[in-house]
Amino acid sequence: MKQPNYQPRQDALNVLPGDMKLATQLLDCCDYAIFRARTAMYSNDLAEAERWCKEFLRCKRDLDKLIERKKDHDKLVQIVEEMQRMGIDVSIVARLTD
Repeated sequence: MKQPNYQPRQDALNVLPGDMKLATQLLDCCDYAIFRARTAMYSNDLAEAERWCKEFLRCKRDLDKLIERKKDHDKLVQIVEEMQRMGIDVSIVARLTD
């Protein structure tokens, strides 16, 4: 049976370059939390499984924030590029808002 061709984990994360290290750590946290939750389930320890599920959700929420920050950044870059195409000097606009 042919193995699926998965992307390397870092390539799958759409985050800002400065956030990559934290995003990778959060992804590892998600993996570990799911592993621990499943282990607890196999041991019939539902309270422990629930605790690890909550930890997974916390890590996932933080990872989602980093992904959202990248989306916001990309939108801003798009707006700046559009303004430049229209001939607007973005540096002047930036100084006027300060």
